Amino acid sequence: MTRDLLADATTAALAKTLDGAATRHRAIAENIANVDTPGFQRADVSFENELQAALTHAQSHPRTALERIRGVQPRLLRDTTSPARADGNNVDVDREMARVAQNALEFEAAARALATKLRMLRTAVSEGKR
Repeated sequence: MTRDLLADATTAALAKTLDGAATRHRAIAENIANVDTPGFQRADVSFENELQAALTHAQSHPRTALERIRGVQPRLLRDTTSPARADGNNVDVDREMARVAQNALEFEAAARALATKLRMLRTAVSEGKR
């Protein structure tokens, strides 16, 4: 039986982190684009808690870990609790710019971790051919 070298919990979790960060980036971009739209409610993306639960599950249930991690989906949530301006819009550009910077750092960290893992696999495969 051949095992897919990329089908493991770590790779799946990193891929889900990248998916979630990309979805969050789109939500933040939409928030910024609608800063002057009356009644617009900012959006946020939730996936970290669900991914953490899937990773915790993976520790005690390794056979179902991969499918549980792959089942994590980023969820777009409208923010109805942030204070709104008189026009009903609750987008704060400064806050959104800080969020985009933080999100970019998280995306970059996950991308680097995944690239490092792939480099290690490539090295293992190429060293095995010698």
